[in-house]
Amino acid sequence: MRGFKVVAIAVGALIALLLVGTVVGFIIHAVEMLVIVALAVGAVAIAIKVMSSRKQVSGKPKKSEVRDDYSSGALPRADLDQYTAPAAPQRASAPTTQNVDDELARLKREMGS
Repeated sequence: MRGFKVVAIAVGALIALLLVGTVVGFIIHAVEMLVIVALAVGAVAIAIKVMSSRKQVSGKPKKSEVRDDYSSGALPRADLDQYTAPAAPQRASAPTTQNVDDELARLKREMGS
């Protein structure tokens, strides 16, 4: 009877291990398939976007498009000759000691000291 219990436990553990392994394998396989499908859909979406952007850029210009008059292909320069730099701020000259003394005396009179 004791040997039967040991064999039953071993068979049960083996069946549980197989079931858990099967479930985990199924989940991993499903995740792999989702990643592959997502990559494929992303690649198709990027290909469609690239094709549509090439269609807009390449080709002959339509009559409704606005064309610039610059035949050289260079962008027009800003008129830099008319720009004048702002004047440098003027530094106040150092006040003379006479003016400082006069100002200090005036402030003392106003403060009542």
